[in-house]
Amino acid sequence: MKKLMIPAALVLLGTGAAFATKAANTNRSMVIPTYRMDPESGLCVQVGQECSTVQNVVCRWSADGMTPLHSAPISPTECGSVLFKP
Repeated sequence: MKKLMIPAALVLLGTGAAFATKAANTNRSMVIPTYRMDPESGLCVQVGQECSTVQNVVCRWSADGMTPLHSAPISPTECGSVLFKP
């Protein structure tokens, strides 16, 4: 009986750890702060809108519906990669 319990416990522990890791990675990439390029100042400005890194339809600024939103700025005048709707 002891020979069966230890391997079973290890399999259950490994499975639980795998699911926990996947959940942590998924939540981290879901909703992140968003930025847009301001045409007047030429700077990357933060906007309060939810977007995701998971590829889908491009996330656009709600004020004009055309400006694509980006991830954190690379420099003050250059935004990061394009984000997607959650």
